[in-house]
Amino acid sequence: MNSSTQLSANISSETSQLLERYVPAHGVKKSHWIETAVLHHRSALDSIPADLIILPIIEVSRATGNTILDRMAHPKPATVAVRALFDD
Repeated sequence: MNSSTQLSANISSETSQLLERYVPAHGVKKSHWIETAVLHHRSALDSIPADLIILPIIEVSRATGNTILDRMAHPKPATVAVRALFDD
């Protein structure tokens, strides 16, 4: 028989809502779903070369975030090389 350990973690309210909707809809317990997700994720990380893994969340500083938002709101015109690439 497998032993178990209680785990406590803070997650976003959005993730919690996803979990709360998924569990009853699929008839599984939260603990089973979380353990399966962790094992699946770990297996994927072990199977994929580290340099090909793109994390689902990228954290940046507030200044960098503001720069990104500004560049999205005010994009620079495409270069000749970029236009040529997309024209093909």
